[in-house]
Amino acid sequence: MIKKLFRASILNPKGPGSSEFYDDGALYVENGLIKSIGKFDDIAQKNKDFELIELDGVVMPGFVDVHLHWVQHRVRGQYAGELLSWLKSYIWPEEARYINTNFAIAAAEQFYTDLLRAGTVMGMSYSSPHASATEIALQKMRGDWIIGNVLMAINAPDDLTDYSLHDPVLLKDFMARTDRIHYAVTPRFAPNLSAAALGMMGQIAAASDVFIQTHLAESRAELAWVKELFPDAAHYTEVYDRAGLLTKKTILGHCIEMCDAEWQCLAERGSWVAHCPTSNEALGNRRMPLEKLREYDIPFALATDIGGGPSHSMLHVMQRFLATHRAADIPVQVQEALYRGTLAGAEAMGRDSVAGNFMPGKRADFILMPAMDPHDSWVGWFESSLAGSISELEERPRGTWLSGEKIA
Repeated sequence: MIKKLFRASILNPKGPGSSEFYDDGALYVENGLIKSIGKFDDIAQKNKDFELIELDGVVMPGFVDVHLHWVQHRVRGQYAGELLSWLKSYIWPEEARYINTNFAIAAAEQFYTDLLRAGTVMGMSYSSPHASATEIALQKMRGDWIIGNVLMAINAPDDLTDYSLHDPVLLKDFMARTDRIHYAVTPRFAPNLSAAALGMMGQIAAASDVFIQTHLAESRAELAWVKELFPDAAHYTEVYDRAGLLTKKTILGHCIEMCDAEWQCLAERGSWVAHCPTSNEALGNRRMPLEKLREYDIPFALATDIGGGPSHSMLHVMQRFLATHRAADIPVQVQEALYRGTLAGAEAMGRDSVAGNFMPGKRADFILMPAMDPHDSWVGWFESSLAGSISELEERPRGTWLSGEKIA
C-alpha cells in the first residue's frame, strides 16, 4: 500500500459556479487513488504511515481537452485563414506525413510530453486517417485519451482517402484490435463522407457503444458546402441526425453557424459541444454563441483544437473564453472557465466517476500552479493566472502528477 499525503493550497471545481478551496489543504492518496480531501490538520489526524509531500503552490485537477488533432500539433499556430483553404493548403499535407511510422512515433512522444508539461492529463483527439498512426497514438498514450482515426472518403486528397478506414469492414476489423474505452468513431466532417457512409458510421458506433467525435458548423463556407452536398437536409445538424451520429456519447467541435432548430436537436439528443475559442479566433470564425448553449441547456466543455488553435495550453483557452464572451457582453465567470476546462471535459468523456476533480475514489491526476498571495481570493488568483502570453501560459504549471506520481 503506497500512501501519500500532499499538502498545499487546493482548488477543487465541482460545477460551473461551484468550487471548494482549502488554503492549507491535504490530498490523501492510496495507490494512486484519492481517499480524502480537506483541511490538512483534519486529514493528517485521521491517517498514519503516509509519505508527506509538501508542495509550494496551488494543487488543482489536471486539464481536460475534448477536441484537438494530435497530428496537427507540430504545425499549431503556424497558419491561419479560412477553414477550408487552410485544410487543403496546410493541414492535409501535414497529416499525410503520418503514414511514416518513425515520424509518427516521434511526433506522438512529443505531443504527450508537451501536453503534460502544460497540465493536460486527459482529452479527445483526432488522428490522421492512417491505422498505424492511430495505433501509435494509443500505444504511446500518457494520461487518459480517447482517439479516433479520421474517416474520409471523398472531397480530399488521394493520399488521405486511400488510407482511411471508411469501409465498414475495415473499420470494424481495426476497432476489434483497439481498446474501446480509448477509441472514438471519427467522421472528419460531413463533406468527407456520403450520407450512406455517415449512416454506416452511426450504426457501427451504436453497435460498439463507443464515442463519436466530429465537426459541426465551424464556418460559413463549410455550411454552404454542406448545403451543396446534402441539398435535401434542412440544415447541417440534420445530416448527422439522419445518420444516427447524434447521441449522448457524441462530442461536436465548434457549433458556430447554427439555427434554433439545430440547437433544439442537440438538446434532444444530449450531445456535447466542444467549444474552441482560440481556434475560432485564429481561423477568423465568428464567436460561438454561448448564449444559445445556455438557452437550450446543451452541455459543453472547452478545447484547444490544435492545430487550428495556436496553443495546447488550456489556460490560454480559458483566457480567451473569458475575453471573447465578455467582449460581447455575455456574462462569464472564472469559476465556469475552471469547470469547463476540467470536470466538464471528464463528464463529456464519461470519465467523471474516475477523473476531473478531487473526490474519493478518483485518480490523483493533478497539477501544481504558482502560489497565491495570502491576501487574494482564489477567484482573483486564478483570473490572474490566466494572464500572459501563450508561451508563458504553456509553462505556468509547475508540475503534473498522474495517479499520484510526478511525471512532468
